[in-house]
This record gives sequence, C-alpha cells and structure tokens, in this order.
Amino acid sequence: MKRIWNALRYGDSETRKCIGSVIFFSILGIVLILVSGILGQFYLFIVGMIVGVVAIVVSQSFTLVDDDFVAETGKHGEKNSVVTVSVIRNGVSSSNAQPNKKTNNSDSVEKGISKQKENESIETEKQLDEEKEKQREEVVKKDNKKKTKEKDFYDEEQSAKNVDLSHYNARVLKKIKRKYRVRRDHRPVLIDNSKSYQIKECPAFIWRIHNKVYLLLLEKEPRRISISRDLIRHVDYVPKVRANRKMEYQVFRKENMVTSVFKEYLPDYFESKVKNEKLKYKNLYQIYPDIQFSNRSILDVMDLLCLNFMPEDKLTRSDKVNGFFKRVYAANILFKDRVYSIREYKEVVEQALEEMCYAEIPAREFEITLENLVKARLISQEYAQYYTEVRKRLGKKTVPVTYTR
Repeated sequence: MKRIWNALRYGDSETRKCIGSVIFFSILGIVLILVSGILGQFYLFIVGMIVGVVAIVVSQSFTLVDDDFVAETGKHGEKNSVVTVSVIRNGVSSSNAQPNKKTNNSDSVEKGISKQKENESIETEKQLDEEKEKQREEVVKKDNKKKTKEKDFYDEEQSAKNVDLSHYNARVLKKIKRKYRVRRDHRPVLIDNSKSYQIKECPAFIWRIHNKVYLLLLEKEPRRISISRDLIRHVDYVPKVRANRKMEYQVFRKENMVTSVFKEYLPDYFESKVKNEKLKYKNLYQIYPDIQFSNRSILDVMDLLCLNFMPEDKLTRSDKVNGFFKRVYAANILFKDRVYSIREYKEVVEQALEEMCYAEIPAREFEITLENLVKARLISQEYAQYYTEVRKRLGKKTVPVTYTR
C-alpha cells in the first residue's frame, strides 16, 4: 500500500491514471452494491457487479514495476529515496486455458484436479522464493551501499572496465525507448560519473515529465532513474578534474551506433598551465545529487530543465561586483569550456549589458561594472563605449568612460 501511495504522489500521469481508475471503479462498485442492499434495488446491484468487473479488467491491463524515486519527504524537506511503482501496459494476450469437455472418465477429472493443485502449490512456492530473493537483494543492496562509501569509485581500474555497447542497434534502441516511455523531446547526454547511482562514463537519454526528470542509462543493461525536478535547483561547476585520457572512455574506441551518436559529447581535455606538468584536466558540471556531465552535454541539460549557471567561487561570492558582472563572468566560463558557441556567448553578454542599461542603478556603479568587465577582458572597450551611449540615450545620467587595458 505504501508503494501505491507513493506512486499516486510522485508517479507520472500514466501511473496515476491507471492506479486511480482501478481505485475509482472498485469504490464505485462497492458503494453501488451497498446502496442496492439498503434501498432494495436489484438493478443497482447488477450495475455494481459490472463496475467491479470493469475494475478487474482495468487492473489486468497493466503491470506494476518497482521504481526508486528521489523526493523530498518529511516536514523539514529531507531528501530521501522513495520506493514506489510505475506502470507498464500489458499486451493483449489470449488465455492458454481451454474449456474442459465433459467426459465420463472420472479418472481424468481427478488427474486434472490433482495437477491443478500441484501447479498451485508450485506457484505458491515460487512466490515465497521470489519474496525471499527480494529480501536478500535488499540486504545485499544495503551492504553494497555501505561498501561503496568506503571504496573509491573513481579509481583507474573501474574506469578501465570495457563495457561493450555494440548490442544497442537501431531496433534495440527503438524497443528500449518504447519500453521506458522516452519522450520525443529527449536529449542525448554523456554522464561522466555519479557515486550515488554508481555511474561511470555512461551515455544516457534525459527527458522531463512534469516534476520528474528521467535518465535512461545505456549500460550493459539499460537502467532508468528518476529525480524530482524540485531538487535540481542549479548547476554546480567542478573545474580542473584530473583526467587520464588513455584510460577514460575506452568503450568509445569501438565503433558502433551508440558511440557514433554520443562521440560528440565526449569531454574536452585541457593542458595544465603549470610548467613542466604533463597532466591533463577536464571541467565537469553537476546536478543533484552528484550527477556530473561532460562540458559538451550540460547545455542540453540546462535548456531542458531551464537551469541557470553560476559558479561558486570568491568572485561570485564577493559583494564588490554586481549581478550583471557575475552573469557575464559565468557566460565567459561556459564559452571557454566550449559549452557556448561564440554566437550564444555574444547573445548572453549583450542581453546582460542591455538590461544593465535599463536598470535603476547609480551611474558610478554602471561605470565601475563596465570598467571591471574590460579589465577582466570579458568585453571589449568598444562594447563599453557603445552601451555607455545607449544608457545616455535612455536618459540615465553618466559620464564618458575611458578605459585602458
């Protein structure tokens, strides 16, 4: 019952519709039968029985599948993994059982009854075994979670494991997308790592349905995870992660359909600026809880989830610069990381500067902001002079600016 309740609270529209219809028809059938007994109306009893049959038919048209969902629980907004269920529609299947013909042979009837009892006993034993296996799996999962906390998930041995993705051809991918109900507006992304979900260098599809964000991981076997959109409030910047290019993303050295589609999302590697240091590093971007994407993937994630980017460093935490400077600074990071193209970077910068011209800020603050942007080489002096003229035309009081690089 707890899983059903969680499915009604956190499930998608399909899950709520299926479970809700069964509950609705069941309650309606019971109410009609009770009312028929009170009023003595036999036709209400017939209608109640029909509604009950409808509830049974609807319940047989789908299958409940266990699902883990990260959500806020409790009065204080604690973030926990909620055990819930999702719905998978059943295909139309014909019953294998055929009506028994009446025969005069009593022995055959007894044999049929005994076989039926044996089948029932076997089924009950199987159910008990399945329940025991589920309990064992839950215990094993808890033990594994404890072990993974102690174990470093990012060692070179883990990254060197070569997972073959050649079995994901066009037909298999189409079937998987239909099975997991992947939306048409999904985006291909590349997840570099995640400790919480034990993901390492994995191609995936991301899409959103209302308040839930889904990720379909193309591992050795496909795996789907879901996260509440309310928990993903911003994008965190994880710069200068040490990388071993020879050991990472070995699966992409084999040419197949998955690698050909996701190759463009591989992270860019940068040389170290320290003299005589041959190490390389990569810049990653993280969303809740600790899912880190490559720099080539994060733009699609930000666009799909309507997220803003603002790094956490000394400059963005400082009160010496205003929000307009910080916006241009953040956009410059995305441009240097090849997240933004030159056209996208130009659009963001021009929008921030234009809004600053219209903003009710002191003239001195406007001048200092432009001066700092030029000194930091985030904009050119021509841009500063142009937007100074724009502010003048708008009637804002300011003085001519002269900057030196």
